[in-house]
Amino acid sequence: MISVNEALEHIRSSVKPLQQEIVNLPDLVGRALTTPITADVDSPPHDKSMMDGFAVRVSDVDSNRSFEVIETIFAGEVPSQAIGPMQASRIMTGAPLPAGSDAVVMIELADFDQSASAVRFKIDSLRPEHHILRAGANFSNGQLLFPAGHRVRPSDVGLLAEVGVSEATVCKNPTVAVLPTGDELVDCKNQPGPGQIRNSNGPMLLAMLQSLGVTAVDLGIGRDSESDLQAKMQSGLENDILILSGGVSAGQKDLVPGILKSLGVEEVFHKVKVKPGKPIWFGVCQNGENQTLVFGLPGNPVSSLVGFQLFVRAALRLLAGGRIENDEMETTTLATDHQTRGDRPTYWPGQRVKSSSPTRSVLPLKWNGSSDLLALGKADGLIFFPAENHDHAAGNEVQFFPF
Repeated sequence: MISVNEALEHIRSSVKPLQQEIVNLPDLVGRALTTPITADVDSPPHDKSMMDGFAVRVSDVDSNRSFEVIETIFAGEVPSQAIGPMQASRIMTGAPLPAGSDAVVMIELADFDQSASAVRFKIDSLRPEHHILRAGANFSNGQLLFPAGHRVRPSDVGLLAEVGVSEATVCKNPTVAVLPTGDELVDCKNQPGPGQIRNSNGPMLLAMLQSLGVTAVDLGIGRDSESDLQAKMQSGLENDILILSGGVSAGQKDLVPGILKSLGVEEVFHKVKVKPGKPIWFGVCQNGENQTLVFGLPGNPVSSLVGFQLFVRAALRLLAGGRIENDEMETTTLATDHQTRGDRPTYWPGQRVKSSSPTRSVLPLKWNGSSDLLALGKADGLIFFPAENHDHAAGNEVQFFPF
């Protein structure tokens, strides 16, 4: 049995990134960049006003003085005159700042006599740089904005457009097949008979894949027979990833590892020191230039979810040319005392606690183990408890993996 970090290292060394393609800007969301993005302009490109108002020299501002308004500057225009003593330029939000000025008085604080081209201000003083944003304050030409491997978010699209990125190179989107296994499973729309349960893992895994923008393929339910499993697995191996749930433990009907071997899938590891999710299986099928990663997740749903979050998501990032990161983990505190047992690190369903305190905390939920989907439904994420410590006091720092 290997550690989580060892398992991730095995996955890292096994994955070959997918071929690259050029994608237009609106379609980049959810895709990992294969090349870094750097700025080709300063932002803002010029010293600009952050308000509608009047560009002035701070040293001149006094409520008893009248200023000559020498021009009006709109966004998209260039000032034609520099500001001299007791002069002001009317300026709109985003417009370039005229030479000689070092602050902007907002329009609400001005009495403007348009007919006389004169303005008085309702203030006696002003600090330098007030309502001004200098050129390059946001970022400068040549600055790295996104490294290779960055997965584009909707909020990134505006920035990419600002630096002229109308298209970018990304790895092709993977296809992932999902095959829950077990004679006990029935479709969720059916009433279970004696000894049966509804298939919850299949829909859950498909939903998680779809939320990541991945093309998901539903292979149905694999029955505990070599012929049925072999046929469905063979179909699944036509994809970039095949995810199975169930059939990877040590039971009499846990047929998955043997059938995968017969189909040319080479086992990389089986069993990881993690709770829940210990029986997880990972292998690779290499068919010429084509590669299929195979994950055998445990049949209990919380175990499947943990295996997906820890390992399948890591593989998806690597396929897209990205890196394995823990950037989704949050540092928070425990809302109550808690105990864990065993020699494996544990991912426990947790709920954020609403509080007026600026420090966020999480509450470990009542949880009956890896089959307990109700606890998962109430949870906002998973709390990580290391194996070395079993007693966790309220207020202790913990890592939280939000859904």
